[in-house]
Amino acid sequence: MLVSVHVKDCPHHEEGHSVFLKPTISLAGGIAAEQDLYAAAGDDKLLTRLWLDTFLRYGADSWDLCDEGEPLPFDVDELLADYSLARPVAEKASELYAAAVMAPFQEKPARRSQTGRTRATTSPRRQRTRSPSVSQ
Repeated sequence: MLVSVHVKDCPHHEEGHSVFLKPTISLAGGIAAEQDLYAAAGDDKLLTRLWLDTFLRYGADSWDLCDEGEPLPFDVDELLADYSLARPVAEKASELYAAAVMAPFQEKPARRSQTGRTRATTSPRRQRTRSPSVSQ
């Protein structure tokens, strides 16, 4: 089910107009957001700018905007070009997707033994085989 984000009042539509987001980010979107995280290298302002664009590109699905009563075809680039439309949608997208993107980086590493070695071999042992003797 898509997530509705109100973006604009309209005298012709009682509910106004909305942009609709996918409830979860796709694999491609998540990977793009991870790449943004690395590119920002600890710069929170840069990360915010990168993520808001990425989250809209991969999360925005559709809208119900119209022009003189005629529905406008959805165009993510047009959405991104209009700050007043894009900003509330980007904020909601960040709420929806940021935790999922950060989750792999916040997991605790697997517990290791103190020495770093295991007690027993982890590879199966080969049994010696004898070559068949050749009768002369």
